[in-house]
Amino acid sequence: MRMKTLYISALFAALAVCQTSAGEWRDVEPENLVIMDVSHGRVLIELAPQFAPGHAERFRALVRSKFYDGQSFYRVIDGFVAQGGIGEGDDKKSAGWPALKSEFDRGTGVNLDFSPLGSPDLFAAQVGHIDGFPAGRSPKEKRMWVLHCPGTLAMARDNEPDTGGTEFYIPIGHAPRRLDRNLTAFGRVLDGMQFLQKLNRGDPKVESGVIQDAEKRDPIIHVQMATDLLEADRPRVQVMDTMSKAFKDYKAQRRNPAPEFYKRPSHNLDICAFNAPIRIGKEITD
Repeated sequence: MRMKTLYISALFAALAVCQTSAGEWRDVEPENLVIMDVSHGRVLIELAPQFAPGHAERFRALVRSKFYDGQSFYRVIDGFVAQGGIGEGDDKKSAGWPALKSEFDRGTGVNLDFSPLGSPDLFAAQVGHIDGFPAGRSPKEKRMWVLHCPGTLAMARDNEPDTGGTEFYIPIGHAPRRLDRNLTAFGRVLDGMQFLQKLNRGDPKVESGVIQDAEKRDPIIHVQMATDLLEADRPRVQVMDTMSKAFKDYKAQRRNPAPEFYKRPSHNLDICAFNAPIRIGKEITD
């Protein structure tokens, strides 16, 4: 009975999302939509140039040069991150691509609508959503940034801030929020996290999780930008407008998803415990 109650609650939540109006969704721009085919399936990623334009542009360039095709996820740590690219070592650091200037955060004096979560957070003065991305904001510092929630796309680096260039990572376990504003986050997985969860793991006690046997590393088969496909071949993806009434209602539902089950519901939400809803292809009704 308990599981049935939770299932019914989840079903009603899904139905509520489906019944929203077309104006409460936004199309993901093809120029920001990354299609990554890995060994277990297809992953769709949205870039966030509004937060880190240099890193978004670099990632597009790497994708278009087929840099990642045939490479692998060589560091995969259970409960932490999956890191992909050409691998580690001094002979692989640049691969002909100059290091990027870090974009850990950016000023708040830009026209980006912030939808506050309204719950306390251990790592940021304010958390909420901007264009569907989980974001932190410091009114005192007048800075904002993408949070390291599961599914965030970010750039790996060496000890110095401006040393990222080609190697990316995606949190696949608990949210490693200590990385916020210490590494550049510039996108998020929209669909396909279940395929990243299937990646072969390394031993975190051996070379910081780098999988020693290259044959056991899951390949990155092919990566492409949606805008480089014929329009008829592009996946159409929408994200719920995080400034809409539909998203406000969705957050309210998430605060107490099963009133008959939770006798002591918490009215606080963890910013990384839920994502802005998406819909793909035939799920979209104009």
